[in-house]
Amino acid sequence: MGVVVPIVFFCALVALVLTAPRIGPVLDRRRTGAIAAELTARHGFRPSSGDAPDLAGPPFHYGTGQRFTDEVTGSLAGLPLGSVGYRCRENGSAHFYGVLLARLPAPVESPIEVRHEPAFHSTRVTEPLPAPRVPSGAPFFDVRYEVYANDAQLARAVLSAAGVEHLLTAPQPCSWRVEGTQLLLWRSGGWSSATALLGSVRAVTAALRPALERHDAGVRE
Repeated sequence: MGVVVPIVFFCALVALVLTAPRIGPVLDRRRTGAIAAELTARHGFRPSSGDAPDLAGPPFHYGTGQRFTDEVTGSLAGLPLGSVGYRCRENGSAHFYGVLLARLPAPVESPIEVRHEPAFHSTRVTEPLPAPRVPSGAPFFDVRYEVYANDAQLARAVLSAAGVEHLLTAPQPCSWRVEGTQLLLWRSGGWSSATALLGSVRAVTAALRPALERHDAGVRE
């Protein structure tokens, strides 16, 4: 008995080490599937297999076996949306993200990217920097988020006191970038619910209003 117990314990430990990296992504994917079902049942979304998001930047910049699952499309306050689960493999492990693609009613003049965490936590994968880092001026926000933009004035207009307040109303923090009329949100592991996902979209689009109004003012001139 004294020999059997350590052997059983060792086998259980090995099994845990081998299966733990797989459990998280599987649960994340199931949750994203549940969100897709909730969006379809309660928010008028529909299953889709349309165009995939641009794979040029985070979180699409690393890994192999890249796949999209649970694609649904719909709208929020007239804004076209597409929700999808995204997974890839890196260093033998699966990694999963919730991704939301929105089409804005007007283009933002210069790209802005806001990250609340690295897309992949490893020294093996280099995080591409899309533009110079721009502080928002709100220290409590800058501790939690990194902002990148070529147009610092535009970024600070979006990240004014009101913009930061809007972003902090998001039910769960997420990363996002806007380029032209394309707004992409992503979160490692995905969101916890459809309510949290749509709340994040509302928070980001509310913060982007000054950028959209700036475009409208330029058109009127």
